[in-house]
Amino acid sequence: MKGKLILPYIMSNLLSGVGSAVMFYLSGFDPIWIGTFFATFTMPFFLMVLAGALGISRTSKNLPVIQIINLAAVAWVIYQVSARGGFAATSEYVAVGLALYGAITMQWYIHVFSNYGRKPSAAIVKGKALPELRLQRLDETTTTSASFVGEKTLLVFLRANWCPFCMNQLKEVKAKADQLAKAGVQVKFISNQGIENSKKLAKKLDLPARYEILQDNDLAAAKALGIEDMGALRLVCRATPPIQSRRRS
Repeated sequence: MKGKLILPYIMSNLLSGVGSAVMFYLSGFDPIWIGTFFATFTMPFFLMVLAGALGISRTSKNLPVIQIINLAAVAWVIYQVSARGGFAATSEYVAVGLALYGAITMQWYIHVFSNYGRKPSAAIVKGKALPELRLQRLDETTTTSASFVGEKTLLVFLRANWCPFCMNQLKEVKAKADQLAKAGVQVKFISNQGIENSKKLAKKLDLPARYEILQDNDLAAAKALGIEDMGALRLVCRATPPIQSRRRS
């Protein structure tokens, strides 16, 4: 359920921020709308623009800088109402409501997606062989992790093409191509976003030799490793580091 709410969350806050900027202009630059703008627009701007533009691949659990901006903006809105001796117009109720909405939904995002207390996987143990993983290549043929035997293999699970953090992490791994090749490591990017989307990703990344994108149908491999999150957007792996394993025959 929570996975279905993330896009409405981003869009509603984005539109609230744009609406606040418009109201700031139409109201003759009433400063209350400055607070509403920063309370709602900051998070979607970070997720949709800054993460990609700055190449941010991981964040702190609680996003303290964004929280400070958000809470300061709410405090500014409340201060504006207080300084005026209370509500004087319907628009001020709207401004306060939007600011509070921005603060509440941001806390929801942090709790659900940024800091949700993932436990270590019992299947991923240093020195222990991974369970058998069944995967699909982009030509729709089937392969298994048995084909990794005798090779150092780096498995990187990701959500999908639309996730800026995932894309930036993949670019980090791609940037290590020469170093990984010298170490004899092959790289597998794995998701369940669908073959067509993965083909687009392969074309976009222009993968080096020894890199491959694989499809994890029904999250079978993620479930076997204990890293799936069925309540989120297919697979949440921002907090899951790449897995390096040499399987034993």
